[in-house]
Amino acid sequence: MFPTYPDLAGRTALVTGSSSGIGRGVAEALLKQGMRVAGQHRTHPPPQGTAAVRADLATEQGCVEAVRAARERLDEVHLLVHSAGLYDAGPIASISAAALEEMFRVNVYSGFYLVRELLRSGLRNAVFIGSTAGQRGEPGHSHYAASKGAVQSMMMSIAVELAPRVRVNLVSPGWVRTPMAEQSLQRIGPALVPTLPNQRVADVDDVVNAVLWLASDASSHCIGQDLCVSGGALLVVPRGQMRPA
Repeated sequence: MFPTYPDLAGRTALVTGSSSGIGRGVAEALLKQGMRVAGQHRTHPPPQGTAAVRADLATEQGCVEAVRAARERLDEVHLLVHSAGLYDAGPIASISAAALEEMFRVNVYSGFYLVRELLRSGLRNAVFIGSTAGQRGEPGHSHYAASKGAVQSMMMSIAVELAPRVRVNLVSPGWVRTPMAEQSLQRIGPALVPTLPNQRVADVDDVVNAVLWLASDASSHCIGQDLCVSGGALLVVPRGQMRPA
């Protein structure tokens, strides 16, 4: 169950990555708030009730087409929730130019293109999905962490540039139980959970709640903020120590 934000009813949104994980959860929650939602996807369909927008956000043209399709279905797009992203593992010694470029095209460049195009479409609010990896680094995922750090810097810059006409903020989850993270969590979950002050990995709904608040007028004085949803994962934990169960 999510709080109800009456101001969201009747507004429109483009949610990227809406076929799975956080993006799907956000799209479903916005529909329940009474919004009309265009759900961008690449392969698997978005939730029932959304206006499906099939587009590849790894290219500038794909981002332009995603916004064009959303405008055709919704007329105006008041809210962008940019959840689509790429995550994979690889030590820096093995990261190819192609892998690095793809990571930044999907995770960073798409955000520039989508906001640029949506400024002509009635955009009032943008919420990016970042990651704690962009704030603390993440060994074995340096290209992913670097891309999410870039998203944070981009968000702060365009938040200042576009305020007060458009509010721009970021939600940075830690580990979340999504299909994208499932294999990694199966491997590291038992060692990870005892290091988290909240003693659990986040569910998708934990992140959705943060997005809903930033999407609504309840957060109207929040601009350029990074709302971390990580169960305290960024708090300093002395090396070699874990909280007692």
